[in-house]
Amino acid sequence: MLEEISAIDQNYPHDEPVEQPGPLVAQVLPALLLAVLAVVVVGGYLLYQRSGLPALLSVPRPARIVFMSDRSGNWELYVMDHDGSHLLNLTNHPASDGVPIPVPGQDRLAFASNRDGAGLDLFVMDLEGGNATNITHTPESNEVPIAWSPDGEHLAFATDQSGAAEIFLAQATGEGLLNLTQRDLAQAFDDWSPEPGRFMLSAGSGPAVAPVITDLDGAIHQPLTDGSYPAGGGRWSPDGQQVAFMGISPGSDSIDIFVADVAGGEPVNLTQSPANDRFPRWSPDGSHIAFVSDRDGNSEVYVMDIDGSHLANLTNTPSDESIQGDFAWSPDGTQILFHSTRDENVEIYIMDADGSNPVNLTNSPGIDFRAVWVE
Repeated sequence: MLEEISAIDQNYPHDEPVEQPGPLVAQVLPALLLAVLAVVVVGGYLLYQRSGLPALLSVPRPARIVFMSDRSGNWELYVMDHDGSHLLNLTNHPASDGVPIPVPGQDRLAFASNRDGAGLDLFVMDLEGGNATNITHTPESNEVPIAWSPDGEHLAFATDQSGAAEIFLAQATGEGLLNLTQRDLAQAFDDWSPEPGRFMLSAGSGPAVAPVITDLDGAIHQPLTDGSYPAGGGRWSPDGQQVAFMGISPGSDSIDIFVADVAGGEPVNLTQSPANDRFPRWSPDGSHIAFVSDRDGNSEVYVMDIDGSHLANLTNTPSDESIQGDFAWSPDGTQILFHSTRDENVEIYIMDADGSNPVNLTNSPGIDFRAVWVE
C-alpha cells in the first residue's frame, strides 16, 4: 500500500504499472512497512508485473471526508466537510497515524499507528477523534487496515507478523483471526460483497492469479477468470451481480478493465486500449465505471458506461491524478473525490461527476491524500 499511496510523486514510465516505490516512500510511514503496505492498496497492481502481471461507502449525504496529511510535521488523520470547511485533526499525536478505513454505518474508523511500538498496530477510534483503541497489540510487526465488511463485523488487514506480507481477517475487536494467504493463496484483498460474509480476493500463484469469490467459512472458491491471464483488483457492482477488475489478455501488453457476471460467463474487456487502464470504481447507482488511465500520457480519471461506451476524460490536465487509485464517487454519485499534483504538491480535490467544477479542498503545503468518504 505504501508503494501505492506514495506513487504520486514519482516519475515512473506511464506505459507500465508501478513496480518500485517512489521517493515519497520513506516519508509516508516507516520504511519497515514496505512489504505489508504494498499488498494493501496495490492489490491487483502486484499481479500485473510484466515478468509474469475504500469499496464505495454506502453513506448518505451530507458526507464528510477523512484523509491523511503531514502538514503538521508528522502523519495525522483529518476530517473535513465535503467543501473543505470545518477541518479537524482527529489524531493529534506525535506518532505516525494513517490509512483511515471508516466502519460502514457507524461513527468509527480504523487506522494504522506506531504510537504503541516500533511497528504499526490497528486502532479504532470515534469519528470525532476520541477513544482510540489498539486492537492488535503487535509492537514488533505491522498491521494496516484494508476494508471493513458492510456490517462492520470484520476487518480485512495486511500484516507482516510471519516475516512476509499476508492478508488476514479479524473480528471488530481484533479477535478471531483468519489467515487468507494460507487458506486461499491471497495476494490481495479486493472487495467485500454487498451480501454479508462474501468477499473477493486476488488469489493464486504465478500468472494464474485471478479474482476469486470466497466467504468466511471457505465454502466458496469461485475464480472469475480461467487463469489464462493475470487479473485482480476487483470491485463488486452495487447490486452484487457483476465484478469489474484489471487484467492483461493473452497477447496484450497493457492493462485493461474487464467486467464479469458473478453468475458465470466469459469476462468482457471494456477498454481494449494500448494504454494502462486501472482501478475500476462503480458509481453508486451501478450505471458507470470510473478508472485511472495513462492513455493521454499522464495519469487521468476517466468514466464510461458499464458496457465501455461514452468514454470521457474527467480531469484532462498535464498533471497526474490519482495514480494509485485514490479516488471515489460521493455517496450520492454527484461528485468524485480525487487527488492531483496540479498545484505542485499533492492535494485533495473534488469535482462534479462529469468532470466540471474541480475544487482544491486542502490547499496546504503538506502532502494530503488517502481521502475517503464518511458520514
